[in-house]
Amino acid sequence: MDRTTDLPGGQPLDNTTPVAGAKPHAINIRRVVGFILWGAGFLLLVVSSVIVHFHPGPWPFDLQTTVTLQHSQISNALNNPVAVVSIVDDPFPSVLIPIIWFVVLGSIGVYVWRMRGWPVRWFVNAIFISAGPGLAAILDFIFSSLVHRPRPSSPLIHIFRSAPTGSFPSGHVENDVVYLGFLLYLSFTKPVSEWRYRWILIPFQIYAVLNILLIGYSRVYEGAHWLTDAAGGYLAGALWLSALIFLYRWTMDTLTKWRERRLNER
Repeated sequence: MDRTTDLPGGQPLDNTTPVAGAKPHAINIRRVVGFILWGAGFLLLVVSSVIVHFHPGPWPFDLQTTVTLQHSQISNALNNPVAVVSIVDDPFPSVLIPIIWFVVLGSIGVYVWRMRGWPVRWFVNAIFISAGPGLAAILDFIFSSLVHRPRPSSPLIHIFRSAPTGSFPSGHVENDVVYLGFLLYLSFTKPVSEWRYRWILIPFQIYAVLNILLIGYSRVYEGAHWLTDAAGGYLAGALWLSALIFLYRWTMDTLTKWRERRLNER
């Protein structure tokens, strides 16, 4: 028998298996609807990318939005906090943070294994948290390179932070949605949601939600992206996040069933 620990993940992997009594037919319908919605969202992203490629703008409402934000007293008061939100998603922190996650979660997995627990959850989480944002960054680079929309440039706005890469979709927004969104998802799944110290995660959950909401505002205010770039980043981020969660659940379900078979054979 496995020994459990106070760490979330010490108990068996049972958070991704279907709820007892759930009808397989209903589950299949939800999956089909999910695939249809994802396909529609991806099609919208492709169509938007084509439109922006041939009409890079800036479009009137893009320019007016940036001008309004930069001349707003509320925006000026939020300048420093918003800048911090944006800096966290710069290339260096975006590379360093997943590496730290991988090392920390991998070390916990080794500890759980030495305690005769089930460490696979920790190793899988380490891989997905580290690789998820990286894959999203690659997809963002592909889309932004194909769209090739110039960064904001106008005498009517101030460029606080410039960048040489393509403007559509916003990579900062996309990274926040995928990275923080996946961490939020994990924080509401078993066994984390049943952890005796789960209240410690509440400040992080609040921070993650605020960061996801503010990053789009930050990129537009700083003159790094237009409003449509931020909207494209949210759409792309939601698509990659949902795909990442689906792959994660499939992986955990597969490992859970494999473990159950091994236990039954003994």
